Amino acid sequence: MTVEALAPSHSPQLDAQTIRAAYTGILGTPDLPTGQQLDETCEQITGHVGLLVPEVTAITARMRSSMRVVAVHCLVRAHQALAIDPGAGKRERYVYEVATCARALLTLLEHPGPLGEPTGADEIEQIVRRKICGGCSGSIEDGEGFEEAVFASEASGGTRGYRHTDSCPAVANERRGLLAIVKAPAEHPAGGASP
Repeated sequence: MTVEALAPSHSPQLDAQTIRAAYTGILGTPDLPTGQQLDETCEQITGHVGLLVPEVTAITARMRSSMRVVAVHCLVRAHQALAIDPGAGKRERYVYEVATCARALLTLLEHPGPLGEPTGADEIEQIVRRKICGGCSGSIEDGEGFEEAVFASEASGGTRGYRHTDSCPAVANERRGLLAIVKAPAEHPAGGASP
């Protein structure tokens, strides 16, 4: 197998300068626009990520070593971000998340490292499209209940992802803890001593 380090041919719809200007305008400012302008910004950056995902997916099968691992991780985050309803949480946080995905994907597309023959494209597609529970780190299989959730993050107000709604040890432990709190006051009424 010969390794080549050629720049990939991009889709004619993909304008790297426009994408770079869009994510820089979002990530480079502490204050995002509001109202209709925020809606337009959100729609624009989401559209850019939608264009980048298939391009980066195609080239990831040709990447090698740690670049491939990083590309798969970024594609997973991009798919998760695109699957979340932007109106479901704090819209500004969503716009920053998607802009971060755009920056990472464009960087990977423009600087993929040494490329070889495509390998494991089906495997990459399966990994990228699966949902991972943020509570137990296990896969959320077809037919299992799940919900969108925000997980604590030291770097931001939280990372959005998924978690099981059943059949998850982390969720089961959380529910047991809540049941113990609810049962405790009923067993020991206020002001009364326990026998």
